[in-house]
Amino acid sequence: MQLGYLYWHFSLHITILLFVQQKLFSPTEAEQPLADVHSSKRGENERRGVHAWHDYYAGYAEQFVDDVLGQIAHRGDLILDPWNGSGTTTLVSQRKGLGSLGIEINPVMSHHARAKDLRLAQAEGLPGAIENLIDSAQQRAGSVSVDLDNKLSEVFDEESLDALVALKKEILQREYETLKPYFAPITYGEDLAEENGYSSAKSFFLSALFQTLREVGNSGNGSNPTWTKLQESDADVGPDLIFCTFERRAHEMIDDLDTAKRGASDLTDFGVLTADSKKLPLRDERFDIVLTSPPYCTRIDYAVSTKPELLLIGADEETFDTFRRTVMGAPVVVDKGISHDDLWGSTCLNLLDDIENHESKASDTYYITLYEQYFRDAAQSLREIERVLKPGGLAAIVLQTSFYKEIEVPLSEIYMEMGRNLGLRPGLGKREVVKQHMAHINNKSQEYKKNKVYYEDVVLLEKPNPDL
Repeated sequence: MQLGYLYWHFSLHITILLFVQQKLFSPTEAEQPLADVHSSKRGENERRGVHAWHDYYAGYAEQFVDDVLGQIAHRGDLILDPWNGSGTTTLVSQRKGLGSLGIEINPVMSHHARAKDLRLAQAEGLPGAIENLIDSAQQRAGSVSVDLDNKLSEVFDEESLDALVALKKEILQREYETLKPYFAPITYGEDLAEENGYSSAKSFFLSALFQTLREVGNSGNGSNPTWTKLQESDADVGPDLIFCTFERRAHEMIDDLDTAKRGASDLTDFGVLTADSKKLPLRDERFDIVLTSPPYCTRIDYAVSTKPELLLIGADEETFDTFRRTVMGAPVVVDKGISHDDLWGSTCLNLLDDIENHESKASDTYYITLYEQYFRDAAQSLREIERVLKPGGLAAIVLQTSFYKEIEVPLSEIYMEMGRNLGLRPGLGKREVVKQHMAHINNKSQEYKKNKVYYEDVVLLEKPNPDL
């Protein structure tokens, strides 16, 4: 192990011990090991290019990931993001020459993330594959069996829906022979228990299709940025517009990847699997670094944000509802009567008591159940992170505080207590005040407590190495 790496671990241990002893939750910069990294908040520049393929509400900034990995990762390390979302961790890891794996429960976001394979920008056969795919889909359109019994049939006329389904079927059935040297599915040898069979090329075309669906479907958001829906158009869209939009978006995506690749040296293999953070399909002790941001405890509905795409790739309303109930943090009651676990820690258990006993309506029914579901899922996910981390490995987890009425939900403290109860060494790597928060869209959020202060933290959880 490198001398610098040992020194960093020693410094981190000292910081953690000071933190645990003094219970510091308003640390000075000197007490934050990651104080020098940029904010995790995306600026306007990071809502363009590859980041505009899907306007993912919860994404964090490339520069933040680059800074964190620059401080805690070393060449040869393997990076895991178990809540990979739109794929910023895996994108930046590629550019830094670090092998990485993203796990994401939402198949739509898995495709967007997997399509950000920077090697696509240098694939000479990709432009020709785009044209060939469109030609085949145009021939197929009109003769396909449209098997979508869902809301999309209320938005698009029959010919337009035929064109969308023809593109989908052509994408899914193709093997992309000319692109195989670049985009064979990645398994990391024996590191993964299974691999789900999508190449970056196939996901590239599905991402282009999803973007086409949003553009021609006139998608829009309500007051909540994750409540996305397609609007019924006054005029028929028509197959020609769909094929032209798909072709344009696919070519623009190549340019976006070329821009994203600038500054990269040796591009490394990476993988994205559609799987659940609570049940990682991975073998024990395989990863050096976990860098991630789980759903916050703010009732954001990530499944609804991709409902149009999920419907297009084959989900009916019942299947969609089942999937929605598996997503951590979804605002739907799944399990009642969840037993509290000492693993969750005293801060969490005291919080749950306060919520259940709150005088506001539904505190002891709907809301307490949502919080119990969330913390059960968080504990299961942290248990999996501990399992797949190598001894001496480190997890850096981005979290935000929130409020239930006037009650603060100190998410970072709860995750650190859970980590400590799992045998990990916890610490607070960085803290900053959040200026824009989901609660700000709700005008009633200030009724119970005015001038609430929200924090975004980077929590550090280190797995002890018994050999050191």
